Amino acid sequence: MSSEEQTTETKRGKVRRCLIDPLTESGFRKPGDMTRERFDKMLVTLSDELGYLRDSQLDTLRAMLATKGQGKAHDAWPRLATIRALAEVVAPRPIEEHPTIVSWFGSARGPQAVEEGTLVAEFLFLEKRKRPPLGPGDWRTVREKAAEWHRQELIVLDRLDRRVADDDDRQWLSWYRTAKARAEALLPKSEDAA
Repeated sequence: MSSEEQTTETKRGKVRRCLIDPLTESGFRKPGDMTRERFDKMLVTLSDELGYLRDSQLDTLRAMLATKGQGKAHDAWPRLATIRALAEVVAPRPIEEHPTIVSWFGSARGPQAVEEGTLVAEFLFLEKRKRPPLGPGDWRTVREKAAEWHRQELIVLDRLDRRVADDDDRQWLSWYRTAKARAEALLPKSEDAA
């Protein structure tokens, strides 16, 4: 493939080239209990969801899936849930790629988390668990982490002001600010920001 073709390849095309086409060529077929329409839709969903993976990660996933064929002959495509789970093992899907999670921060909850000072803690909770905080225990965990990280940020900023911060302080602050920037990028855009 020429470098020009590589620059114009879509994420969907990359998944087809690295995963779907090779598995199909190796003998994977549509499951017998699935309509052609539903199967084609599954492959499109798969292409969209796995677009975050690099070529080498798709190669790893392909090797893992090669032994997971379904049906009597073990040659039918595995279910989407199986493929998703294995993809998470290869490389967790970035939180920014989860529509449900993105909509969580894009709703009124995002600005509310900013106001409550829990934005980073909620973001990292969602990233780890792939779901929002549900019960009182989850929310307590989020609030405790938010308070702990707020205190840590103040300590590190004070150390930087006094020129006594060490590499660990700088590394922690960089990690925290990166997480905060990622979370803030998911917040709803202000109507008057133009």
